[in-house]
Amino acid sequence: MYEVIFLGRGGQGAVTAVQLLAHAAALEGKKAQALPEFGAERRGAIVKAYLRIGEVLLHSSIKKADYVIVLDGRIIDQIDVKQYGKEGATYIVNTKNPADWYISIDATSIALKHGLVVAGWPVVNLIMAAAFAAVSGAVSLESLLKATAEYVPKRYLEANIKAIVETYDIVKKLKIS
Repeated sequence: MYEVIFLGRGGQGAVTAVQLLAHAAALEGKKAQALPEFGAERRGAIVKAYLRIGEVLLHSSIKKADYVIVLDGRIIDQIDVKQYGKEGATYIVNTKNPADWYISIDATSIALKHGLVVAGWPVVNLIMAAAFAAVSGAVSLESLLKATAEYVPKRYLEANIKAIVETYDIVKKLKIS
């Protein structure tokens, strides 16, 4: 079973990302569950969304995940994101600044390149979902694209598909051990 925590900011679409990934997994015949964590979050506050893919599904938040996906690299300077990972967890962070403990992907630049900006904010959620898919193998690129076509409004679909494919290809070319 894959257990994943997405850490983002209110308004970045972490909840949409886990819902889309759960749908992509279901398209492949896998059991999947997307769990948002709602509170008094506002745009810009740190939020969490949970994803499980596998045979055994629990109905609770995830305390320690196999994968921790960080949609805004500044979060790693504000909180200890390692507290959310199991021993040996994989961390994927939207940042230009590489480190030895996480996989860095400049999702912000990819979003800007493809015009994925809403209310002045680069929309990186599906880019980071693609990075997770490429690293984990939990869902295929084909399923991710099919789910995207079902979730994303038509006016944003082409840009999201291009960004997802670009990210998936970039991450697949990384030497990840």
